[in-house]
Amino acid sequence: MQESFLHFVWKHQKFDKTNLQTTTGSSVSIHSIGHHNHDAGPDFLESQLMIGEVKWFGSVEIHVNASDWKNHNHHLDPKYNTVILHVVWNADSECRREDGESIPTLELKKLISLDLIIRCNDLVNFPSSIPCEKRFAEVRSIDKMAMLDHAAVARLKRKSEELLSLHSDNTGSWEETSYQLIAKTFGFKKNAEPMLKLAQSLPFKILIKHGSKREELEALLFGMAGFLEGESMDTYHGQLKEIYSYLRQKYNLEPKQMIKVEWKFLRMRPANFPTVRLAQLAQLIHLNSKFFQFILQSENTGELKKIFQITNPEYWVNHYDFGKESSRKMNGLGEASVDVLLVNVAAVLLAAYAQETASLSYMDKAVDLLQSLKPEKNHIISDWEALGMEPENAFDTQALIELKNEFCLKKKCLSCKIGLKLISG
Repeated sequence: MQESFLHFVWKHQKFDKTNLQTTTGSSVSIHSIGHHNHDAGPDFLESQLMIGEVKWFGSVEIHVNASDWKNHNHHLDPKYNTVILHVVWNADSECRREDGESIPTLELKKLISLDLIIRCNDLVNFPSSIPCEKRFAEVRSIDKMAMLDHAAVARLKRKSEELLSLHSDNTGSWEETSYQLIAKTFGFKKNAEPMLKLAQSLPFKILIKHGSKREELEALLFGMAGFLEGESMDTYHGQLKEIYSYLRQKYNLEPKQMIKVEWKFLRMRPANFPTVRLAQLAQLIHLNSKFFQFILQSENTGELKKIFQITNPEYWVNHYDFGKESSRKMNGLGEASVDVLLVNVAAVLLAAYAQETASLSYMDKAVDLLQSLKPEKNHIISDWEALGMEPENAFDTQALIELKNEFCLKKKCLSCKIGLKLISG
């Protein structure tokens, strides 16, 4: 028995409410279950219950065993003095609040149908990365769409909260935070973390001082990334080494300098090498260092795309690393890469700014942006397409990615509208 199942049972009242009684024989009438609390404190807040002849307003706490109350130290926590009913599967002990008052307990063990328990276990324990795949077709399209809307917004909020944490670390600087997010996204999947580390080690306020001189931007980025150590690989490499030698000393950068082995090259196309991405990042800053304001003020997707439609500087058109020429020209960021940046930078920045400023217009703008972009292509989307889902845009694919990663893989079927439909029958 899982506590999340009991939360579902209470929230949706999936138990026999005929002649409800506490473990001490007092009658129980439920006027309002309260609202589900996902933060610290009791599980359901502002509940309204009639217990015996008294109407109570307060909180409901849920556990598998009544003894979990003491195991979780709720008996020492004054936040739980608001609890008016302890809902449990197994009433194996009496419980008291921190103020010493005994808590009425409702045991559900004999009130939940065996069929409901079996349906839940069968779904949650199904050995697949998408637990409901065998029964997915049973769910109405309208219910699937409702869950997709929920998942897409949840993904935007979750990613924006992560960005707001970074924003806080940057003492409230949106310019610094935007630069770090862009750098991380330029690393794409394999080099995202080294890119973020680089951006956090090399402040944006230093880079913008050299924004008008692309070679100096490259020297700073490649030098701090560890690519300018050792012998010169060619003339251009030597030039950047010379520039960086002066700038490293000027800004005392050496203590935070990375080493080349932190970067991943294995099983990557040359166009995705971190060296090429660093050159493109330098080009972006050189052409438009005020990307945060640009993203906020842009009026449509076409305008937003312009900021990321970067052509490679001359040296990087036919080089994928220092001293290594490419037989194939690399002209810049492709359409798919630009869309990745819009999804993971522009939309997230807009959503985060919306949360910080409580301005819904920016969240609407983030949603509109995602709905204007082509659907993404990856193995997660392919799995959903095999089940009949046909995403129309990036909003839909972001929803499907969130659904798979945050619900399916974590077996949160009881928090998913699709799973709930299948379990409820």
